[in-house]
Amino acid sequence: VLAIIMIWGYLSSDFKAGRDSETRSMISQSMERAMSQGKQPTEQAIQQANTVATSIMSGLVTDRKNLYGSDLLRSLIFLAIGAVLIVLSARKKFSPLYLAIAFVTISFIDLIGVSLRYLSSKEYIDNTELLETAFTPNQADLQIKKDTGYYRVFDQTESFTNESRSAYFHNSVGGYHPAKLALYNDLIQNQIAKNNMQVLNMLNTKYFIVANPQNQQPVAIPNPEALGPVWFVKAVKMVNNADEEMKAMDNFSPKDTAIADKREQSRITLPTQLDSTASIKLIQNLNDQILYESKSTSNQFAVFSEIYYPHGWKALIDGKEFPIARV
Repeated sequence: VLAIIMIWGYLSSDFKAGRDSETRSMISQSMERAMSQGKQPTEQAIQQANTVATSIMSGLVTDRKNLYGSDLLRSLIFLAIGAVLIVLSARKKFSPLYLAIAFVTISFIDLIGVSLRYLSSKEYIDNTELLETAFTPNQADLQIKKDTGYYRVFDQTESFTNESRSAYFHNSVGGYHPAKLALYNDLIQNQIAKNNMQVLNMLNTKYFIVANPQNQQPVAIPNPEALGPVWFVKAVKMVNNADEEMKAMDNFSPKDTAIADKREQSRITLPTQLDSTASIKLIQNLNDQILYESKSTSNQFAVFSEIYYPHGWKALIDGKEFPIARV
């Protein structure tokens, strides 16, 4: 029955799609614009564009029919082999175990054949070749690399949540990952997507990579307002929930004020007096340990330009553990 349905589909279909007319019109219009070079298209240009568009769509229909036909033949062969194996097994020519092995083998051949259409040996690239092409530093990368400090980079020449090239050279604000931390994904959708500079300053975004309007080549633009990896704030603004916390970042100065959900209040101890001479700086940043050095005459509240993650991190001041709060 399955074979009959597939054969009937092949014989009865015209292999045209619902949007073929729209696609043909788009191709024709593109051809007209290309041939007229900004001028009003001539009758000859319109006719030629229509001819080319019709030829392309005709070829597309032929390709669809050929692809269906080749897969139909392939499927019929597998069905025939399967039917023969079942008949032979039913006549006790071999045991059910061998029948199962035969079907697993046929399925494997079928799956591998289809998989190789999408990922074959042609798609594999030698490591050296990949490094020479995908990870060649551009002028902006070389410009930024002169800065040996610790900072983040925002590459705006591509979709920053889908590109990963810049992360090869820099600590990136963006970068692709299919399972982002929910906290940071919220920040991306509600603040970074709006290009909120105060939030980008808070993330220590010291350089932006943009396209030079004259030659479209990437160039690095420094951001002198980036707050660095850590700083002391004068106050912490408490809000009722996470939604208010996100909304409050629409208009705030992270250099002076941190915003926190009131559920974090038990872990936040505000300084009794401010110290204008107080300082804190990054000394070393490793995978599992970040070392800072601070000087102050009284207790201060430090904000770190890191994404809050409660599992496994500990904050030690002179060897004594202190609580970490999310702000």
